[in-house]
Amino acid sequence: MLSKKPLSATIALLLATSVAAQAQSPAAETDDAKTLDAVTVTGTNLRGVDLAEAQPVQVIDAVKIERLGLASIGDVLKLISETGGGTGNFSTATSGALQADSPAGMAGASLRGLGAGSTLTLVNGRRVAASSFSNGVRSENFVDINAIPMAAVERIEVLSAGASAIYGADAVAGVINVVLRQSFDGVRTAVSIGDSTADGDEAKLNANLLAGFSTDTVEGLVVIDAFRRNGFYNRDRAITANERVPSQQGIFPSYNWGSFSRDDFVEASCPSGQRFDGRPGFPLGSLGAYCAVDRSDYTAFDPQLEQLGLYGTFNARLGDSLAFFSEVQLQRNESFATSAPAPWSQATIAFNHPNMPAELRTRLLAGGLGATQDIVGWGRFPDERQIDVETKNWRALAGLRGELNDDWGWEAAVGYGRSESEQIASGGIYNRLRTLAALRGRLCADGTTTCTPTTGGLWYNPFGGQAVQDPNVMRLLRDTVPRNGESTTLSADLKFNGIAGAIGDRDIAWAVGLEGRREDIADKSSRLAEVDRLTGQPGVFGFGSKSANADRNASAVFVESLLPFTDTFDVRLAGRYDHYSDFGGDFNPSVGLRFRPSDALVFRAGWNTGFRAPSLAQAGSGTTAASFTLPCASGSEFFANWCGSRTGRPTILSQVLANPDLQPETSEAWNAGMVWSPLERTTISVDYWNFDQKNTVDVDYFGLLRAALTNPSLIYTFADGSRPRPVNAPGIETASGGIGRVSTGEVFAPLQNIGVQRTNGWDFAIDHGLAEDFLGGRLDLSIDATRVLSFERSESCSPQVAPLRGDGACVGGQRLVELNGEYRYPKWRGTVALDWTSEDFDAAVWASYTGSYYDDFRFDPAAIATTARVASWTTFNASWGWNLNETHRVSLQVKNLTDRDPPRALGASAWVDTYNHDAMGRFVTLNWIGRF
Repeated sequence: MLSKKPLSATIALLLATSVAAQAQSPAAETDDAKTLDAVTVTGTNLRGVDLAEAQPVQVIDAVKIERLGLASIGDVLKLISETGGGTGNFSTATSGALQADSPAGMAGASLRGLGAGSTLTLVNGRRVAASSFSNGVRSENFVDINAIPMAAVERIEVLSAGASAIYGADAVAGVINVVLRQSFDGVRTAVSIGDSTADGDEAKLNANLLAGFSTDTVEGLVVIDAFRRNGFYNRDRAITANERVPSQQGIFPSYNWGSFSRDDFVEASCPSGQRFDGRPGFPLGSLGAYCAVDRSDYTAFDPQLEQLGLYGTFNARLGDSLAFFSEVQLQRNESFATSAPAPWSQATIAFNHPNMPAELRTRLLAGGLGATQDIVGWGRFPDERQIDVETKNWRALAGLRGELNDDWGWEAAVGYGRSESEQIASGGIYNRLRTLAALRGRLCADGTTTCTPTTGGLWYNPFGGQAVQDPNVMRLLRDTVPRNGESTTLSADLKFNGIAGAIGDRDIAWAVGLEGRREDIADKSSRLAEVDRLTGQPGVFGFGSKSANADRNASAVFVESLLPFTDTFDVRLAGRYDHYSDFGGDFNPSVGLRFRPSDALVFRAGWNTGFRAPSLAQAGSGTTAASFTLPCASGSEFFANWCGSRTGRPTILSQVLANPDLQPETSEAWNAGMVWSPLERTTISVDYWNFDQKNTVDVDYFGLLRAALTNPSLIYTFADGSRPRPVNAPGIETASGGIGRVSTGEVFAPLQNIGVQRTNGWDFAIDHGLAEDFLGGRLDLSIDATRVLSFERSESCSPQVAPLRGDGACVGGQRLVELNGEYRYPKWRGTVALDWTSEDFDAAVWASYTGSYYDDFRFDPAAIATTARVASWTTFNASWGWNLNETHRVSLQVKNLTDRDPPRALGASAWVDTYNHDAMGRFVTLNWIGRF
């Protein structure tokens, strides 16, 4: 059930407000209330000109959002095929307590699979503050689309073409513009509740209140929006309940005595079904015996999330040619995320530990352990890692717009936005120094580590599944490691729009303007979570926090013009110069062509360049604790060296280093297409698109490992300190200071400009009116599809290694890898919908399709054939609505109508590719809307 927390009280208050409003005289609501704001068109700064079908822009309005029961901006974007593919989009399904996870409770949007950092997300056509927590090991800044109240959304416009010449940096792949309501008459309240039809409790509850007024000279509105979602875990579905490859690092640890040439030992008390000790059906692991742990028991697809948002506007006409506009937005989100218990490795455990089982001691001694020799263990703590994240966002904007004369108008605005996040580790995080001391009986009651077993030293018990512990010891070992982030943006802009000159009798439209902004970010972690520059380890096990501290000033000047050479052919030219205080300047032009040979046919094309300066989180990054997996199949590139001739895919601890020499990414893009309307209610569009990015920022672990094979100066030792790694120096730490068994050490790799990223393909869209009168209503068909032809990304390589499928030639240590059709990169995505509308009723049925693609054979070549594929997936969804009268409406939505499981992906630890598929199953939502 939904817990009774402050948000639940807010929802109850909204419901009470709606009842009170209903008791009063009904106030007429006018959805088309007169508005004093200028019309915003995504993809151009021009105003008052006809740019219909000049660019590939898709629009999903509030009516469609409401009818389809879309609960978040992420849900809306799933309807648009251009936003799919790859790992660019991320949501709460990829969040957790680890550094590689996306920030808990947050989500970012991407176009063409190029990443959230290459897609500009706007609110009402203007920039907003980026999230104070960055995403992933690349420290990618993004706009948190979960910080925008859905009840305030008027429409979402998606421009799937490069737009740096219009909006500046980050608009490499295009723009997602969330247009919020500006005007409303009356009072409206809405409540929705939904849950899956499975046995679990994945309930979602939303309540919102919208109230507004409008006169000839002033207008305003207020939106209050509250949402709660219960957690949805891997363990809640049969298809994801069991991890494909359980971890060999278990809650019943494995033990040895420091030599990796012999196999590990594990306690006999480990449950038989989890104990891999050489028995038939339970083979030894890469390091010997182990007690497996299934991490799916702890991982959430959708962590618990609560949202409370407030949005308001006030606009006033100050005269015949002057208007004031303003808006304010507040949002508070709370999320709870979990990950598998934290691992610990290379921990020395005293031979005389009082809790060591006699049978284990006997076997260790028989295997060659010295009579007083300490042992070494590696395992996991018994409780899951838990983090609580609270994010507060607020944004304010005020401006004036007016007319200079009959031909020219202007607009000026000042805005300020802030994103504040606080993260607390609420469980499963253990202090490294104190835990290591307690394994040897050297932890003091006051938390210091100078005691001995004979002078009151306290013990941590790693045996017996770590189930029996001294509560006083546990209080000393557990830490909360708080993390606080703050991101701010102060912006100002001045724009002019008008007509100057003519071609024949056709006016030339112009837009010119100036923009400036100040951006600051500060991401401060607990000292315990940061990597110690001397030891190379954070102060806690299995948990690290990023850090960043940077600021910059950015300014821009732009010009745009529409040149109507004939009545049927026009050219749109734009240019923008951006200057960054930390990276210098860059100029980006764009050209758009439109040819309309008839009223029914339009040809369009565009070309532009773009750039993306390193994000503030990248520019001011500290050291980030992370990890990666090393492919160790027999005969593979690293098998005989860094894998130590051991098979499997060991997890390698790593640290991502800041790089003050990062350069901006650049891009070039072009598109060409047509829009054809052969019938009054039929429109067909076809567009080809092509994007080429250079200097993309990433982390190249494998390149560093290859370099170290021929450059011994990159190899350091941590065992005896004979060759310590200098602070901030890239390299590999191993026990011996030589090549081999990197899984026992750590890799230190910098952020760097890796190479190129290219993609191209086709978009198709059809809107067709099937019947004007079908069962008393109008029946429409819509089709939206994207076919990716290529998605190439460069990576480092070795010419001595045979290429795999999709690998290009290795030249100068770099090659292009074709990802299209490979794991997580489907070639086809699309949606087909039937929509029926009458005066009192409406209904829709739509199918969402994700094409098949190859499984991740690189993940585990021994278990995944190169021909293995992740099957295509089609889900059917339905909605039904009934306008009970002029003031009340009820509706029902069912997602995944047939309750179809997602296809199995062997390359995913939980069997499901969460970037392209959803394991929720059938989900039913009931909605009520009242207008007063």
